[in-house]
Amino acid sequence: MNYTKMKSGLKKGIVGVCILGATLLFTTPLSAQTNGKSGKGLYELFSTKLPDGAQWVKDNKYVRKGGYSKKAENYIYVGAAKSPAEMTGLSIPIRENPGLGEYRYITFAWVKWGGEQIGMKFHVSEKSASQKGKKYDFTYIAGEPKDLINQLKGLDLGDKPGHWMVMTRDLWKDFGNITLTGISFICPEKRDAGFDEIFLAKTQDDIKNAPKVLPSEVATVVPAVEEDDELMYDEAASDSIAADQGVQIDWGAQIKAGGTMMYPLYLLGLIALVIAIQRLITSRQGRLAPKPLCKSVNECLANGDLKGALAACDKYPSTLANSLRFIFEHVKAGREAVSQTAGDMAARDIRTHLARIYPLSVIASLAPLIGLLGTVVGMIEAFGLVALYGDEGGASILSDSISKALITTAAGLIIAAPAIALYFIIKNRIMRMASLVEVKVEEVITKLYLDNKEEKNETEL
Repeated sequence: MNYTKMKSGLKKGIVGVCILGATLLFTTPLSAQTNGKSGKGLYELFSTKLPDGAQWVKDNKYVRKGGYSKKAENYIYVGAAKSPAEMTGLSIPIRENPGLGEYRYITFAWVKWGGEQIGMKFHVSEKSASQKGKKYDFTYIAGEPKDLINQLKGLDLGDKPGHWMVMTRDLWKDFGNITLTGISFICPEKRDAGFDEIFLAKTQDDIKNAPKVLPSEVATVVPAVEEDDELMYDEAASDSIAADQGVQIDWGAQIKAGGTMMYPLYLLGLIALVIAIQRLITSRQGRLAPKPLCKSVNECLANGDLKGALAACDKYPSTLANSLRFIFEHVKAGREAVSQTAGDMAARDIRTHLARIYPLSVIASLAPLIGLLGTVVGMIEAFGLVALYGDEGGASILSDSISKALITTAAGLIIAAPAIALYFIIKNRIMRMASLVEVKVEEVITKLYLDNKEEKNETEL
């Protein structure tokens, strides 16, 4: 009886263990199940072999004996002729606060024998390809290229590693929330390169003797000591390096990231440019009160030649010419009537010139409002992302979205400032020319009526 119960209990226990094992197998990500070498929170991408499920593309002759330390069994060897060596078959999430099967930091050793540049490119899933790492093509590089043809694009980690050097980087901070699907080891120039001891870690404490990750874009390389058997680092994080590295903004990318609200701003900017050029040309003194006209009219009036004065008005068409023509054609209508009508004609023409620059004032007021609207829409989208991802994306999602949203306000102000400046410059020019027209009209009326009247009275006396 007791034996039968014990046998039944044993069977139930075995079944329970099997169910638990199956549950863990199918709920734990592959990357968490296949930790190669391992400490807690540490995942081996390569130390002696590839992780389970990963494979080389096209060629499997990239692994050679030797490596970073004397006791190293293998390392990844890449010659320029067979570059890049591409590893695929991974599916590893990189996150700010890593959970089960997720990581944040990477440490690796690399060396470049001959040539200059060396690179390591991370292949990511399509969903995460739009992260900030796209700016650097999800690539770490070191060394200066000798020519533009083989130049690599990526996040610069400093000088060429002429001997084995170890790097520790914050993958999440460099490239954002990505899902790592593969790695390419790149040797773009002559000679060859080596890669070894490549690990992912949840925290820096998971990597033995790891230094703090530098906040700057250029990492401080640490030469490896050949006698050491394990990854060893020196604590050398310099604040001065971070201070020297200014924030570099890709304005072209920022403008492209401004979204659909940038299109009305483009249109306003184009309209403002066309109006400004046109009005700068048409509001010149030659269009309102040309100097040759004033000189010719004065000479003709001094000789009593009204026909010559009319001919001068036809020769130099302008606001002043229209007013003077009316005066010469209706000189017998009397001083008051002629003066009033000529002044009204000049005023109407000036108002027309002012009306044609008024759109610049409208654009100067409208552009910042459209830019602000774009920013508000972008902020709504940014907080929508935060609501969707929560703490998973961290502050980077919010800050990146806000910076993109603010570009519309910046664009609106960039358009508005020159527009309002040009509006007042052209307006001031037109008003100055209007005063000149008014003065010349008064001078002509004075010569025609008052001076002639005085001469007539003197003759009678």
